Amino acid sequence: MADELALLQPKPRRALEVGAGTGLLTRELLKLVPQAHWWLNDLSEKAEAYLAPMLAKTKHAFLWGDAETLAFPGNLELLASASTVQWFDDLPRFLKKCAAHSLPGALLALSTFGPENFREVRATTGRALHYYSAEAFAEMVVCSGYEILSLRDFQTELLFDTPAEVLRHIKATGTSGTGYFRWTAGRLREFELKYRRDFGAPGLDGKVSLTYAPILLTARKYP
Repeated sequence: MADELALLQPKPRRALEVGAGTGLLTRELLKLVPQAHWWLNDLSEKAEAYLAPMLAKTKHAFLWGDAETLAFPGNLELLASASTVQWFDDLPRFLKKCAAHSLPGALLALSTFGPENFREVRATTGRALHYYSAEAFAEMVVCSGYEILSLRDFQTELLFDTPAEVLRHIKATGTSGTGYFRWTAGRLREFELKYRRDFGAPGLDGKVSLTYAPILLTARKYP
């Protein structure tokens, strides 16, 4: 996402990141637009421990809470978010909110995931978040008052030694997964047996696969 923005050479003075988390995208955004006043949002105030050291020389403010209901600053010139919006209950309403708090010409940079994301977990548990296709995602952005500048979607496969490691990876990254699901010892055993049977990687010493299906989008608000 940072690479996509770098091509646009943005020079915003007022910028917001939604779902900053541990600052993976934040660090790259600050390199691109250090001159901006940054608002950093996350659901948890614990994120401050990761973000504060990066912001020592930057004008900034924290916005803790649910980005769908939280009051945003106005006159934004850049709004960015990585691997967050797939959790939202009403994505079209959120996108309209982004537009309402942005100036004409403001940039929107979002990453999320497509329908094939974590297909192995969905097939094994019968549970998954709702993912939009890249086309449906882009259409919602356009309907909210933006023109699409770039749109990319692709798939990549990671390999893990065990299905349990897959679950630990999902928990550690916090990007998406089964939604709210109570794991019992019996459910975990059943998950491991079925996952290994259906998604063991042939010829790779019993490793199992996990599919990511990222969508990267940049857009500009219409004048």
